[in-house]
Amino acid sequence: MGLRQITDQNNRFKVLALDQSNSFKKALRAMHEKAGQPAEPTYEEIRDTKLEMVRILGEHASAALLDVNFSARQAVNSFSLPKRVGLIVRCEASKDAGIPSEYEPGWSVEKIKRMGASAVKLLVYLDTENKENVKAQIAFVEKVATACREQDILLMTEELSFPRKGEDKSAPSYKSRKVKNILEATRLIGPHTDILKLEFPGNIKDDSESQMVENLGRLNEAALRPWVLLSAGEKFDLFIKQVEMAMKAGSSGTMAGRAIFNEYFEQPTRAAQTQFLKTTGVERMKMLNKIVDTHAQAWLERYSIKPAELAAAVAPAWYLDKGQKASCAAPIKGDY
Repeated sequence: MGLRQITDQNNRFKVLALDQSNSFKKALRAMHEKAGQPAEPTYEEIRDTKLEMVRILGEHASAALLDVNFSARQAVNSFSLPKRVGLIVRCEASKDAGIPSEYEPGWSVEKIKRMGASAVKLLVYLDTENKENVKAQIAFVEKVATACREQDILLMTEELSFPRKGEDKSAPSYKSRKVKNILEATRLIGPHTDILKLEFPGNIKDDSESQMVENLGRLNEAALRPWVLLSAGEKFDLFIKQVEMAMKAGSSGTMAGRAIFNEYFEQPTRAAQTQFLKTTGVERMKMLNKIVDTHAQAWLERYSIKPAELAAAVAPAWYLDKGQKASCAAPIKGDY
């Protein structure tokens, strides 16, 4: 049910990602500075901005990924989350890359389940050549996965590569190991999660198309689970090219946020911001959805199963524990 609740009618992912914390504050802070009125974003400003995005862009999503601090319960209570749209909630605290992951203080998988979400999202920064980093991060993935199994809720795990000290994302040393890091992170996380949220394995500005196609094929092979492509704040014109290539390679959909709404923060007035979401934002969602509809692999296909087969697997006493089945084997009697 969780997979059906966060995918569209054709079992593909079209997820609006709105769980950002620090990057969202940074964008609002820059917006205030550009307007000549420097100010730290308030809770109410961040909340209301996210709720507007959920209301407008969420209509074109199969699910929305929200954070506990500013948008998850807020979107539910305000009815901003469209009724047919699935709810995915972030569980990890916002941390800089390289720092071991942990739960948002006071937050848990159990609380995410109790609030009615269909899936838990977990982000882990991984440097697969750093044994200490891998040990700490995979241990936390296993901890969250165990909690998700206990609560019977889906786990979506996101991997992110990151530059080491003295590097930035344009450094040749970082670029040279990024694809390998993504592939190995995918292999490490896959056994512990239900859905993989993965980076594009390459640089669409510099790499040849044949190299990127090869990398995507290796990524699809490494993924043990259905996987979605994350936008990582990429410019929309580049992200949409990544999406088409990833969907053709076997991805089951997209999870995009900043690629869709980045320029919202550049609009001069509140009215212009709303108009941006209703026009450019919605159009971008529709463009991504069309590519997903045309090329993405349904999660059912990923597992090579069909609804008819799932239906046939249900026995009359399916709901009984092993010890109960023998004593309840008699046929059901009565008019009802």
